[in-house]
Amino acid sequence: MKNILSKIYIFLFTATGLLLSGCSELIDCVASARPDLHSKPLNTGTVGINYSDFVDADITNEPDDNAYDYFFQVDGNLPAGITYHEQGRKVFFTGVPTVAGTYTFDIRLTVDPPHYEDWGWNGGNRVCFGDDTITKEFTIVIQ
Repeated sequence: MKNILSKIYIFLFTATGLLLSGCSELIDCVASARPDLHSKPLNTGTVGINYSDFVDADITNEPDDNAYDYFFQVDGNLPAGITYHEQGRKVFFTGVPTVAGTYTFDIRLTVDPPHYEDWGWNGGNRVCFGDDTITKEFTIVIQ
């Protein structure tokens, strides 16, 4: 009986130590950080009139999402005369559309987590970052 209690004590002691030392990793896995593109209807444009709109992004479950690097890619049909550029956590659509129509395209966002070791802190290795890429469909209507 004493031998069984000793084994139970060792097991509980080890399990408690693992839980206490790995708690942040466990929480990261349950509420993993991942990129998000904010869904919204884009402005309707008019042929010959300056167009401007944007889509912004963030990292869910991450209070320091400004420390990430954001990389946008637009695939599909943008209206003729409209271009895109990225700045920080936003992708902007600007220009003067030349052809009416409905234009559907995908925005793909890939993020690179911060490299905290560059700042002298070794806590930047996220165990459960989650997926680093997201793609969503958007539409611009030009009248």
